[in-house]
Amino acid sequence: MAGVGMSVGDWFATYVMEKLVDFASSRLADAHRDVFSVVDEKLKEMEGRLPRIHAAIHAAEGRPIRDPALASWMRQLKDAAFEADDLLDELDYRQLEARVQDRSKVSAFASSSLRFLKNLFVSDDELRRLKNILGDLDKISLEINQRKAELEEYNHARHQSRETSSFSTQEVVFGRDKERDLILEILLSARDGKTTLAQLVYSDQRVAQHFELRKWVYVSDNFDVKRIAMELETNVTSDSHPFRDASLDAQLSKLRDATANKRFLFVLDDVWDETESSWTKLRSALTFGSKGSTILITTQSPLVAEIMGTVKHIKLELLEEDDYWRLFEHCSLGDKEIDLDLRRKLELLGQQIAKKMHGLPLAAKTVGSMLRCRLEEQYWKAIQESEWWEHDFVVDNILPSLGLSYQHLSSNYKQCFAYTSIFPKGHMFNKERLVQMWIAQGFIQEKTLRGRMTLEDIGSQIFDELTSRYFFMRTVNDRYVMHDLIRELAVCVSIDECLVLHDEHVKIPATVCHLTLRVVKMNALPELRKLQKMRTLIFYPEYDSEFLLLPRDGSKEFFKFLEGLLEDMKILRVIDLSQDRSGINKLPDAICDLPHLRYLDVSWTKIKQLPKGFPKLYHLQVLNLKRRGTFSILPQGMNRLIKLRHLYADANTISLIHGIGKLTELQELEEFHVSNKRGRQIEELKDLRYLRRRLTIQDIQNVESKEEAVGANLDDKENLHELMLNRKPDIRSQGDKEKEILDGLQPHHNLKSLEIHHYGGMKSPSWLENNQITNLEFVYLNKCARWDILPPLGKLPFLKNLVFNMMPSIRRIGSEFYGDTDTVFPSLEKLTFNQLNEWEEWSGTDKKSVFPRLSEIKIQDCVKLRQIPLLPLGSMGNLRIQNCGDISSTLPRYLLHLTSLVDLLLENYPHRVSVCLSNLTTLKNLELCNCLELMLLGGFQSLVNLKYLRVSKCPKLNESSQPLEEPYVEEGLRSLSHLDTDESIINHVWVTVGRTQTVKSLIFTNCEHLKNFEPEQEEWFQQLTSLQELHFVSCPNLQRLPANLETVFSIRKLTITHCPSIDSLPENGLPILLKELKIYGCRKLKDRCQKDDGPDWPKIALIPYIVIDSEVIQML
Repeated sequence: MAGVGMSVGDWFATYVMEKLVDFASSRLADAHRDVFSVVDEKLKEMEGRLPRIHAAIHAAEGRPIRDPALASWMRQLKDAAFEADDLLDELDYRQLEARVQDRSKVSAFASSSLRFLKNLFVSDDELRRLKNILGDLDKISLEINQRKAELEEYNHARHQSRETSSFSTQEVVFGRDKERDLILEILLSARDGKTTLAQLVYSDQRVAQHFELRKWVYVSDNFDVKRIAMELETNVTSDSHPFRDASLDAQLSKLRDATANKRFLFVLDDVWDETESSWTKLRSALTFGSKGSTILITTQSPLVAEIMGTVKHIKLELLEEDDYWRLFEHCSLGDKEIDLDLRRKLELLGQQIAKKMHGLPLAAKTVGSMLRCRLEEQYWKAIQESEWWEHDFVVDNILPSLGLSYQHLSSNYKQCFAYTSIFPKGHMFNKERLVQMWIAQGFIQEKTLRGRMTLEDIGSQIFDELTSRYFFMRTVNDRYVMHDLIRELAVCVSIDECLVLHDEHVKIPATVCHLTLRVVKMNALPELRKLQKMRTLIFYPEYDSEFLLLPRDGSKEFFKFLEGLLEDMKILRVIDLSQDRSGINKLPDAICDLPHLRYLDVSWTKIKQLPKGFPKLYHLQVLNLKRRGTFSILPQGMNRLIKLRHLYADANTISLIHGIGKLTELQELEEFHVSNKRGRQIEELKDLRYLRRRLTIQDIQNVESKEEAVGANLDDKENLHELMLNRKPDIRSQGDKEKEILDGLQPHHNLKSLEIHHYGGMKSPSWLENNQITNLEFVYLNKCARWDILPPLGKLPFLKNLVFNMMPSIRRIGSEFYGDTDTVFPSLEKLTFNQLNEWEEWSGTDKKSVFPRLSEIKIQDCVKLRQIPLLPLGSMGNLRIQNCGDISSTLPRYLLHLTSLVDLLLENYPHRVSVCLSNLTTLKNLELCNCLELMLLGGFQSLVNLKYLRVSKCPKLNESSQPLEEPYVEEGLRSLSHLDTDESIINHVWVTVGRTQTVKSLIFTNCEHLKNFEPEQEEWFQQLTSLQELHFVSCPNLQRLPANLETVFSIRKLTITHCPSIDSLPENGLPILLKELKIYGCRKLKDRCQKDDGPDWPKIALIPYIVIDSEVIQML
């Protein structure tokens, strides 16, 4: 790569020059320009050269530059711009300091621009720095004509206008059928084995049905056994760091227990670790799964495949030419309708481009998505003839196609992409966090804002655009990863600015601005302190590095190390300590002397103390203090951080900030506790107009009046989408005053989610009564004791989810609930009534369209309810009625009309009622529990799609059914896979369920009167040819298991729990293929099953896994 450079981030130079010119025009009054004549003259000359400088940078940026002199010129230009930006930033810091000290008005301390600049902004030293910087820029810019001529040859390949799009092509896989079928054969054949995996297989429907557990873990080069074990056991996100405190043995034990006797598919994606010891540790916890459990590995290393595989690995060769063209055509042209002649021309060009990408699918996706944005012959021809295809700049498997896709990004997109190389290989990206770092570095400028968009909105668009072009790939855990080749491209284009340091012996280029330390050693401190251009410092220790092997006083050592760095790296903008595990509990005072700092993350560390001077960080935009505990104290004056946009901390920590209303740029404030004390009153919310997402206001009983509530200006916060209002429970209602206060807390009409808790008023707030918040999608009214008449929520056009919980004053719900509108609740999907203890009547409406989209109704603990309307609920899929009043006059008709019902639960319903389920042919899940007077007409035979059936304590269920002379043979329940019942079904099993050959899991629970199985029940057992799991739970009088149980060959698991009367296993033994036997609380059976000398031991000696009263007796 000698003699070759890359130009990235030089757009920043023109941006800074424009800032300098703006500085001159806004800060130097005409009457005093003679005082700064040298500065003014240089700025004027620079302003004249700006268009040509911008044109040169526009031509060069993002391209391989062969000429060392040209590369050096670009480097000098950028260095001078960075220095100028630092100076302007320091001057801006002075202005912020003045604002904080209430000196924002110039006239208060200076009458002339000379005094204004010298006293407030520019000292003599700074004025000399400004002159020197301008002199350097002047010398550099004098060469612009020469450099511009050198770069004009590139201009034809630069697209003149760029269409940004979030379009993402549908994932279609070409040319992998053979490999997919081979992997599926291995997975579905119940053989022991591990092999490599094409990701396509993971979501295959056959795989989803075959395995009980499926998990996907992105590993990359960080094969940390503890982390992988945790992610396999749970759905842990990288933000919570839960595995720090658990020992490796404890975590492996959890994984072993979670997978024991279950068939699982685990995918370990992109594995690079070639040491067998790590794999052996993880594998030791994964050997207890059921037969057919599989671990699939994807890797680019043949050695990894050799170490980790137990069957021959599958090597993915390059795609065949025809398959590759189909993929590239799909990504670049797809099914877009364009002129046929143009399509033929583009296809010819596309085929020539495709041949240059050597069959790499990622290249097809990245270049294809780029071409798709501009279906123009000239543009495609320019890509085909680009100099990137022949250039040797891209090395180590980075194809020119990837560099080409990068080249055609806009300038700040390039800088944002290049910055990602600061994160190590395999890093899981958090979109929000990365965007905040981009903003902190100045990569996203306010001049790019459009309309009401924020910097974060622009950053999110950039991220989404990079994702649509395959620079990022979304994972199953809602994080993002970067393909190894894409990351290497990022490393190449930022090689002189970004560095991930794995080894302290590596020589660090003096040009490095962004540094991630994976090792921390004191002897490296002198070398690191020489780096004067550092703008980013991230601690990201490797899991096996000496960072984790610090001595007992390691926290002190790391504190000194950090202190030393902060004392010299004065222009840092980003510091991330969230991955630190050294145990330091406070930050060095030196952090307070970083005037440029904008991003600080100390989340999930043990840091619980901030330095006294911390509020001097006036530029700070992001502060993350999330931790398991809470800060007991914060420095006085935290409200001086007036540029703070994002504050992440628990509610108690936030409540320590006195006068938080001064932080007027704050966007995140999850919870605010209202107090009567000054600086913590509701009025602190007044100027926080940029709050977004969710806000919880606690203790609203401390709001003194409606006027005070109005002063919070909630109706001004247009980006706030979720609001929760709560007062302390168990305090005396303030009557009408509470309604007035709630009236004053009217939110903006953009609000989508509203929760009101413990409201003590009788009437609805006026803004809810008058439907002023029309965008609401979720409403939750909870424990509002005196609220007796509901507002007309039926008029809300977008309401999707409505919950009423513990509303004791509600007695009737009628026309006032629906409102005066043609379509009532047009978008509502879920409706829940819970613990409305005095609710008696729910009446209907004569409107033609009512609940057209309602899919779920829950009525729980409404014990006095006697009337419900018969509504036309054609879309109803889920009905749950628990502990409800007597609605027997309507319930049978409901169940006849709800023909789209999928889930039905009827529980704790003591009233006499007869129901027929014959029309519920779409029903999949049915639970009937503790319904003492429930009678079923016609049994369950018509439920052809039923998969899950649970029946308990329904003694009269079969009273209306006549016994059959011969067994019922029709396969009505042909989809049933899980049956959980007591005697309600087993006593009339042929009548109620009939032949059920598809049942895989059968549970007998609380069969209090069952002693033995009758012949017809024994016969029913014999037809359960798919049964895999059989459980007997709390059957106190059961003396014998089914006599011919050994003939049900399909059974793999048998559990007997709290059945004390069973005194022996069946005479003929248990199923020969049984793999697991568990016995709990069965004293007689326990004695007979003692290993080696128990009378029944010979019947179970060959079972691989036996547990008796939580003790593992055998594990073969």
